Amino acid sequence: MKLKADCIHSTGAGSQKSPNRRDRTRRGVFMCRLKHGYVLAVAAFLLTACGPNEEQRAQWAEEKRIECLDKFCEGDIEPRHDSATEVALKFNGQWYVGPKYYFSTGMNGAAFYWPSKKNREDVPQDERAVPYAHTIEIFLRSNNIPSESRGYKLIELAESKGWIADRRNLRRGLDAIKMKHVIGPRGQYIDHVTHYVATQLKGTDGLPPVAICSHVNPSDSGGTGFMWQPGIWAGTRMNQKHCADWPEIFQEITRVLQLLKKA
Repeated sequence: MKLKADCIHSTGAGSQKSPNRRDRTRRGVFMCRLKHGYVLAVAAFLLTACGPNEEQRAQWAEEKRIECLDKFCEGDIEPRHDSATEVALKFNGQWYVGPKYYFSTGMNGAAFYWPSKKNREDVPQDERAVPYAHTIEIFLRSNNIPSESRGYKLIELAESKGWIADRRNLRRGLDAIKMKHVIGPRGQYIDHVTHYVATQLKGTDGLPPVAICSHVNPSDSGGTGFMWQPGIWAGTRMNQKHCADWPEIFQEITRVLQLLKKA
């Protein structure tokens, strides 16, 4: 062993010496080995002490479990599907299969273009010209689900508190609402966006679906979020210019999501 050789070398062992010197050499070798052993024991203790404790390991395991609810993880087995035309997605630990024409594992959701309602190679060239200008995106997840003060429940809360500055009927089935300069339930001012209400439709919560849109710049976005399935949140995003078509867009979002089947 290198440790033994180092101790022998450091004490001068191996040369011819008197009996007393040999005794001192043996004692020196013993003390050297004892010293090295102490250092190794301390090092091992420090390595153990610096490692994750039981609580940290449990926390990491829980974080990994939550992460794997919405993605393919080691040990998972994808459900049987036609990989040429279908894609398998996992949300809240449940596998779904949907048409690859709309759905993608890359975005963990779906997309289509507006107003053509098409996707991929079928999209008209004029809708492809400016990236994301005509894209309706749907993102699905089971974590970071917002509080209950959203959608039409926020409109009802605003009505009860007198927060609504203006409500206009744009056409049959579509209202636009502007709020006063007040701080909403999430601690932010709510007057910088317009709320579009599809008054003749019902969302998964039984209330009129609402899209929130910013019109400050042409490139600004709009969108909404709702519980698509128990434990699964659907967030949507679109260019603000399409908010005037909100009822029809929500109906198409609903139709596309219905194509996703439990595996």
